[in-house]
Amino acid sequence: MPRGVLDVARGDRARAPLATGALARSIYVAFACATLVFAAGCAFAHAHVSRGHPLAFALFPTLGVAYLAACVPLAVAYTNPDDVRADARATRPRDYAWLFRRTWGAFRDADDGKVRGKDL
Repeated sequence: MPRGVLDVARGDRARAPLATGALARSIYVAFACATLVFAAGCAFAHAHVSRGHPLAFALFPTLGVAYLAACVPLAVAYTNPDDVRADARATRPRDYAWLFRRTWGAFRDADDGKVRGKDL
């Protein structure tokens, strides 16, 4: 029986290992880059909305969905470092594309909508 929304064990002994070393640093850099692109996109959209462009408001939800879609694989890799290739770096486009495909493929194939490390 699930114990909560995240369906994780509680307590210090059940704490999962987080990414460390080069993988963690590359995730931090990739997350920072995604955040900067998101902020710049929001500033761009705001500038066009304030000038009265009729469809610029549609950029805000589009940017939000793209930002979340880009950051979820980073969070999955950070919380499941043992299930990511040892040489993977989130700042390399090929490695990020691999991580993106694996993460969203695991979401697609999951019966309960949850991704576990073993699904990667």
